[in-house]
Amino acid sequence: MGSENRRLRSEPTLKTVVWLLQLRWVAVVGQLLAIGIAYALLHIPLRLIPLLSLVAFTALTNLLIYYSLRRYQTHFLSGVEEALEDSNPNPRIALKTTPWDSIHVRSYWLGLLLLIDVMTLTGLLYYSGGAVNPFACFYLANIIVGGLVLPAAWTWMLAVASVLGTIFLLAFAEPLPELGITFAEGAGLFSIPKQGALIALTTCCGVVAHFMTVLVKELRSRENRLAEAEAQAERAQRVEALATLAAGAGHELASPLSTIAVVTKELARKLERIQVDPNVRRDVDLIRSELDRCREVLQRMKSGAGEAAAEVMNQVGVEEIVKTILEPLRKPERVEVVIDPTIRSQSVQLPLQAVSQAIRNLVQNALDASPEPSRVAIHIQQQNSDWKILIIDQGTGMSEDVLRRIGQPFYTTKEVGQGMGLGVFLTRNVIAGLGGTVEFESTLGKGTTAQVTFPQTRSSLRSDLKA
Repeated sequence: MGSENRRLRSEPTLKTVVWLLQLRWVAVVGQLLAIGIAYALLHIPLRLIPLLSLVAFTALTNLLIYYSLRRYQTHFLSGVEEALEDSNPNPRIALKTTPWDSIHVRSYWLGLLLLIDVMTLTGLLYYSGGAVNPFACFYLANIIVGGLVLPAAWTWMLAVASVLGTIFLLAFAEPLPELGITFAEGAGLFSIPKQGALIALTTCCGVVAHFMTVLVKELRSRENRLAEAEAQAERAQRVEALATLAAGAGHELASPLSTIAVVTKELARKLERIQVDPNVRRDVDLIRSELDRCREVLQRMKSGAGEAAAEVMNQVGVEEIVKTILEPLRKPERVEVVIDPTIRSQSVQLPLQAVSQAIRNLVQNALDASPEPSRVAIHIQQQNSDWKILIIDQGTGMSEDVLRRIGQPFYTTKEVGQGMGLGVFLTRNVIAGLGGTVEFESTLGKGTTAQVTFPQTRSSLRSDLKA
């Protein structure tokens, strides 16, 4: 999906096509003015019929493309209007907001159009003095336009076409003495002036094509990074809103649940003194166990909202973190821990309970996904200046659709009553607050690997601490 999105962003849009057509209309007007001034005011004996025919060809192709776009637009709008007839009381408003900038076209259509422009320019120059005509510099204009709207391969194709056009003009174009500049006759392409002109234009075309491709690549890279940063900021805002909601819900529910817990405890004590149906005692025990479960859920919600992350930052070692992670697990014997020897003597400053709870969520998910008696592996390594924790299970893995949605609040693949879909969400919230990341790799039938990475910016050696 990501590669497909990047490919679409590299393709031109309908807005780009319209912009190019407008630019070609400007070229048509400029060509007509140049021919008219040269013929009528400067009295240069130009061959008007072939020159005007080439200008008319450019105008005709523009009209044909405009007509095709209008037909496409009408067909597209009618399809959208039909789709909105039943669901939108005013489909015209929706049609006005249609994102035409997001409709992509194939690059080769614009590439072929610009190649046609290069050939048309070559024809115009052929009948107006050849390569010595000052307007030969417009070869570079075509390369620049191609570099702005087309992939790099098409930009280089336009550069090659421009060089071939120059070779053709140097070899066959009719001289125009009125220009005051001519090449020596009878030497073909091997005269020094012609070779110099060819080398100069070839070099210019290559330099322009190279820097245009580099510049556009950098601009697109910055655009992609900006889009990713905006998407990340939007996700962070949603997480913050959900965290605030979770904290508010936790505070609001804590008081009534505490009251219910006190009343249930008193009820259980009174039932011990009298003879009642055993089912009643089981129901009371069930209420107390469900209350404990609610408290655990609320504690996790508060942790994800940042309360646990706001605990005192302590300097802790990797073994202490592992111990805090494993102790509350239901079946810690099924977890195998492998610690990189290089980090056993190191410590890091973090909120121990918040981080342990966050990683424990992932470990518990891995245990739930792995059939017994299979084991879950935890690998703790150092990657540059970061700590990397890998939680590897032996479950059935996740599909791409599930992998894309993992971590969304209240989305879970577990059965009803087995989970609320908050574990991964809260884990990401806590780790992100420390400047870390949580990523998943999974293949159907081959299990899942959760990778937790957080910076070791405040870490130091224990020996330094003792000193």
